[in-house]
Amino acid sequence: MMNICRRRLVRTWDRLLSRSIATEKKRRPLDERSGWEAVIGLEIHAQIASRSKLFSGAATDFDCSVNSAVSLFDCASPGTLPVLNRRCVEAAVAAALALNCRLRTVSSFDRKHYFYADMPAGYQITQQRSPIAVDGHLDFFAYSADEAPVAKRLRIERIQIEMDSGKTVHDLANRRSLVDLNRAGVGLIEIVTDHQLHTGLEAACFAEELRQVLVHIGVCGGEMQKGQLRVDANVSVRRVGEALGVRTEVKNLNSFKFIETAVKYEIDRQYRLLSEGGQVVNETRGYDDEGRTVSMRDKEVRQDYRFMPEPNLPPLRLSDGPSDDPNVVSISSIKQTLPAALADKRRWYIEKIGMDPLVAIYTVNDTARMKFVDDCFADKTCPPIESMAFWLDEYRLALRKHKMDFSTE
Repeated sequence: MMNICRRRLVRTWDRLLSRSIATEKKRRPLDERSGWEAVIGLEIHAQIASRSKLFSGAATDFDCSVNSAVSLFDCASPGTLPVLNRRCVEAAVAAALALNCRLRTVSSFDRKHYFYADMPAGYQITQQRSPIAVDGHLDFFAYSADEAPVAKRLRIERIQIEMDSGKTVHDLANRRSLVDLNRAGVGLIEIVTDHQLHTGLEAACFAEELRQVLVHIGVCGGEMQKGQLRVDANVSVRRVGEALGVRTEVKNLNSFKFIETAVKYEIDRQYRLLSEGGQVVNETRGYDDEGRTVSMRDKEVRQDYRFMPEPNLPPLRLSDGPSDDPNVVSISSIKQTLPAALADKRRWYIEKIGMDPLVAIYTVNDTARMKFVDDCFADKTCPPIESMAFWLDEYRLALRKHKMDFSTE
């Protein structure tokens, strides 16, 4: 029965995640078996779930009409000043706590200068020099179809608060570019990881776990199709034991499938270049509809962003204990509001309930499904734990038939 349940669960994953999961043997890149290895780090931009933007009172509604949620500050009108949104700071603190980071009681904002149509001020307000949190980690599982999940831990270098840019749409037929500033100024948290990943599958599994954590604690909506979570992958290939090779940055990956396939393609491309005696160019690349990474711009000449302290914002201060100061955010108060960690929930399913690890991962990967299972345990209406995978799959198919899901009341 367990083998039947496991096979049914794997088929469920393939449909739910829309991702082709290779076996462990297939997902090991050729370069690893011939004395080479891929080294991958991620930069994740998560839009903060807030009703207003980071430095203005403009709305953050995704569905509003073009350029209708733009304040004078968002379009860089002269004389306007930023006013920091407390909710965005609290969300960043919550994310840092959930990701086991060390919070800095004093951090600051900087201006990152560059010129593009969807950044009308000519600079982005970020935290380059003094981020709000550093030195964290996130545990996750890398899993394949034929082998048990492998527990991994990825170090998180930093978390910083920054403002999003607007959106530019290029109308090639009429040779013009159209700018929508609705997104300009929306609060982001940028999460930068260490270079400790080695396959596209590991990168996708980590990104999926991170998304679940951020959604679980209410920091981010996590709807990647709406741009609420965007992933940049820094990929390099080197001989085992040598220093990091020349890296490329694959930008704006907005699905787990794209993360896995884009990173795999880039690893294979760099390995072919190096094994044939070529050189990898330090550049930014995009991911196209044909499953390839394509060059976007050269990064050989390092761009000078001319970082400088943001003169219109004071230092950002946090307090370890309770604080009555409206300008200080209390870390302990936010910690008390956090729900139980997903890792603890998964461990409870496996160790206390006796759930198969694969089923536990599948259950925790969806908040509504997890609540449904918990309700069944509470009502003592759960089927035998040995048939949990089969039961969940059958129930999901029945819900789909009636155009429902686990969150339907």
